[in-house]
Amino acid sequence: MSLSDEKTRKKVLTAQQRLLDNARTVHIAVHYEEEGEVYIDQGQAPFIRHQGALYIYSSHLSGHIRGLLSGGHAQFLLIEDESKSQNIWARVRMKFSAEITELGRDDEFFNTACDLIGEAHGPVMDMIRNFTDFHLFRIMPVDGVLVTGFAAAYKVQGADFTLTEHLRQS
Repeated sequence: MSLSDEKTRKKVLTAQQRLLDNARTVHIAVHYEEEGEVYIDQGQAPFIRHQGALYIYSSHLSGHIRGLLSGGHAQFLLIEDESKSQNIWARVRMKFSAEITELGRDDEFFNTACDLIGEAHGPVMDMIRNFTDFHLFRIMPVDGVLVTGFAAAYKVQGADFTLTEHLRQS
């Protein structure tokens, strides 16, 4: 399944776009240090995608969010809904690293992002918007891997997840 084959490329891009259009949560795994202890934590957060970046608004009461705040090394995962997958072992998924920036409440984009999150995920955002334990993060994808099925793994790069290479070894 070479990326130079137009039919394959179109199929992969369609699967990727369907994942980006339908995923509502991003899974987060983070390795970080807190008070001299090393932690590995994982969690998930609802997200929006705006101008290539993902935005999440989550509480520092969660270890994975504290890990992001402390500058820990994070990996992100978007994955196809189990109920929509044709094969549970071959779910479409994209794992990626990213540049992570916390946007303070005084940032000019803060209110816009909160509005967009509320539009996408419902009125709970109105309730949690002013909770001081919640933080807004911009997650700008750098590179990763898109898997669209068996023997169908592709390297992706940048905010638009550009396909760069068909991976042939694990």
